[in-house]
Amino acid sequence: MEATSASSSLINDVIEEIFMRLPVKSLFRFKSVSKQWRCMIESRSLAERHLKIAEQSNVENPKVMAISEERTFNVNGSGLDTGLCFKTICSESASLLSSTLVNFPQGFDYWINVSESCDGLFCIHSHRLQSIYVVNPATRWLRQLPPARFQISMHKFTPSHLIYLKAVSHLAFVKADDYKLVWLYNTDKYNSDAFSPNEGLTNCEVFDFRANDWRYLTCTPSYRIYFNQRPAAANGSVYWFTEPYNGEIKVVGLDIHTETFRVLPKINPAIASSDPDHIGMCALNNGLFMWTREPETMIEYIWRLNSSEDTWENICTIDLRSLNPFGYPPGPGWTVLVAVCKKEKILLNFHCGNDLMKYDSQTKSFSPIFKDSCIKYVPYFQSLISYI
Repeated sequence: MEATSASSSLINDVIEEIFMRLPVKSLFRFKSVSKQWRCMIESRSLAERHLKIAEQSNVENPKVMAISEERTFNVNGSGLDTGLCFKTICSESASLLSSTLVNFPQGFDYWINVSESCDGLFCIHSHRLQSIYVVNPATRWLRQLPPARFQISMHKFTPSHLIYLKAVSHLAFVKADDYKLVWLYNTDKYNSDAFSPNEGLTNCEVFDFRANDWRYLTCTPSYRIYFNQRPAAANGSVYWFTEPYNGEIKVVGLDIHTETFRVLPKINPAIASSDPDHIGMCALNNGLFMWTREPETMIEYIWRLNSSEDTWENICTIDLRSLNPFGYPPGPGWTVLVAVCKKEKILLNFHCGNDLMKYDSQTKSFSPIFKDSCIKYVPYFQSLISYI
């Protein structure tokens, strides 16, 4: 009897080891094989172990998610954005690996923002409808969240999305011991709240998934955040650019474990003195990257911050004028760092989400990877996480 029990346990261990290395789509099919397999695949333990392997694999073979809007039309011919299409792209082969359509109950009505991926999850929010969702496109699981407090305040004051956009920066989706949504925004009369603990230049709200509610942080930066730049989460912190002060841009960091803010002591001088419309920031492989573009010469410089936050390494210098053969003008335009691949190759997003290009730093040449009418391209790997 003991030998049979030990043999059965060994078989289950082998099956779980196999499951940890399979794509999510295959695992969902196997759930129908037996109740035992279903319980194993839906367990939190397997989801967390599957996540670690997927994350490690993505470092060697990075994947990118292309996210685009899907519109439905009513009998009057007017459209409403009710769904998003998630397309997974292999950065090495430039092949489309999967395409998933996820429909959202409330829709968006234009002007939506999508967070960076956090363990295969995305946060999506609508400026005008106040709808906020967390979604796992691999499993089609989603959760609708209540609006942040400033959203309620601004909606009462005015329906204008233009005021909203100028007052509020983007939302950060991070993980400490638990998952968190962090919204740091500039305080002004449009989003004033009697319950806010601050009377300074910024407010910060954090969403508690267990309590299903937003809460304020009491101590926030005394610098206004530059609203048109996305935050980046790396090394256990979230980072934001500030508006220029005396001609200098600063970087504010929030430790996501202690929930305390600080100002980076040594920002790269080229970033600090640049026009904020010609700089950018992102997190890749848990490292913080920044770039600046000289609008006159169209030379772009990309740096990586070391983990001690005191030195910067220049990883690449790109002449964007070499894009002319692909029809891009030499004038200013959006460039967003999407991924750093093997063999000194970098993925860049051009023209507000439409084009994904690969830059080879050895040959100093570009090649097209993918083209679609996208909201954004995001580094991504699949996960089974569907329980937050």
